[in-house]
Amino acid sequence: MSINLSQQRRAELLSHIEEIRAFLKKSLYDENARQLASYLNDLEREIKGKKYGLVFEEHKESIDETLENHLPVLTEEKDLFVDNGGELNFLLEGDNLASLKLLEKTHKGKIDVIYIDPPYNTGNSFIYDDHIIDESDSFKHSKYSSFIYERLEIAKKLLSDNGFIFISIDDKELSVMRLICDEIFGEQRFLTTIGWEKRTKCQNTKTAKKMLQPKIEYILVYRNFDARAEFNCHVIGEKEYPDSDGNGAYRLEEIGQMGASGIRGRGSMIFPILGILPREGNQWKLGSDTIKEFQDRGDLLSDSGKVYRKIRPTDESSETIKPFWALFSAEQFGTAESAKAELSKILGTKEHGFETVKTIQMLEELVFQSTKEYATILDFFAGSGTTAQAVLECNKDYGGHRSFILCTNNENSICRDITYERLRTVITGKRKDGSEYSEGLSGSLKYFKVDFVEITEKEYYEYADKLLLHVRELVELENAVNFEGNSRLAIVLTDEELEAFFAQTLKQVQGDGEVKTLYLGHDLLLSKEEKSLLKKRGIQVKIIPQYYYPELNG
Repeated sequence: MSINLSQQRRAELLSHIEEIRAFLKKSLYDENARQLASYLNDLEREIKGKKYGLVFEEHKESIDETLENHLPVLTEEKDLFVDNGGELNFLLEGDNLASLKLLEKTHKGKIDVIYIDPPYNTGNSFIYDDHIIDESDSFKHSKYSSFIYERLEIAKKLLSDNGFIFISIDDKELSVMRLICDEIFGEQRFLTTIGWEKRTKCQNTKTAKKMLQPKIEYILVYRNFDARAEFNCHVIGEKEYPDSDGNGAYRLEEIGQMGASGIRGRGSMIFPILGILPREGNQWKLGSDTIKEFQDRGDLLSDSGKVYRKIRPTDESSETIKPFWALFSAEQFGTAESAKAELSKILGTKEHGFETVKTIQMLEELVFQSTKEYATILDFFAGSGTTAQAVLECNKDYGGHRSFILCTNNENSICRDITYERLRTVITGKRKDGSEYSEGLSGSLKYFKVDFVEITEKEYYEYADKLLLHVRELVELENAVNFEGNSRLAIVLTDEELEAFFAQTLKQVQGDGEVKTLYLGHDLLLSKEEKSLLKKRGIQVKIIPQYYYPELNG
């Protein structure tokens, strides 16, 4: 029997800690002793910490420090609103950790699908805390893990109970990402790794042409539930029923056999059908109850020692579907090179700075396979905005009312000049210079920017009133509505607005057109009569800003 030396050593250290604690209890328990006891608690936590699985050095980013003494808010860039009907979508500019913190307030458990294409931690592609992480950085994997882990922890909270997450990654960080996701989402919820044929042309440089050429990138797939995951799959035709009898059309199917040994072997699956037994060492693939059902209606027959059943259209779906293969070929789904060319076509320029772009076809396939008619899709590493276009294209090609939320920073003006311009172009059909790209796609877009309200050493009322100035954006984001022209939601922040609200409410006939949710400023007081009227009309009241910022103490 092997000895776990690490475990033995930890036990010895914990024993020493208990000895020191016992000594302290017998000594004068002054401030120094209390401080030492606190140190011992810290040591004990470290020693008892995780020793198996993904273990990495945690790193704090500057955004973590900002969020310690600031609350994130959203401010709309109204001049950037794009209106072409359809579903209302959102583009959030700012550090995606702050954006995720805000989405945790508005979309907890509400996101149906997450797709992300995070930085791959290769060469100069990974920027951590506003600095490019060099290949020689001894903590590059820890920094990458810390960066991704914190964001995926929030992503898990955002997913609905039947949601999926797809994560693009290359082979260098694939194993690390798998460990992170296994820990956050659960190893049992891992579905598969999809391979994408990223390129078909070799790198023909002097140093690369004789090297092993990378061809495939990967997409990790996890579900946020334990039940079997089923996808939509494409219908490619109808099954044929070439034969008929007095009971209608049918097709013949041989009742198959399988090996009876091993864990799948069951004696109950060995029985005669029309006097025929399975071959020695085999068993039927169908159970006796199913066989009896076909036999009772006269839909079994035998020929040359084989048994067949008549399958009729009422026994199955008559549709023939194409399997959802975990391989995206370049021929069907395009390559990074073709995606880059398409991005250049959309923007009307090759000077966009994106060398590796995911294809619209590939992301549209993920969206189609994993969503129903109504769904919200999130991408918090939005890059050039391919995910958003894929959602709009999916609505056009397959029908539905899917919407998206994108999050990205504005490093090198990416959000404004690339992501936004791409979305504005594909929605309106016209490029920034007025030239025509397409007929456009149904959908609208709001552009929100992440800002911060300082809360350090300030009274509650000082920053609570500042937060109220940004509540409208959170209301719109949570409810996916344009507040202007909306009759179902109301925001009331002053006594004058409250008086006007109730005057209008009393005039309205109760029905479809009236307010259903009232967002009420924290310093407004409702009378007994007003509370009674709200209850009678079924109007839900949410006190703001506490509704969105429950961490406040006021």
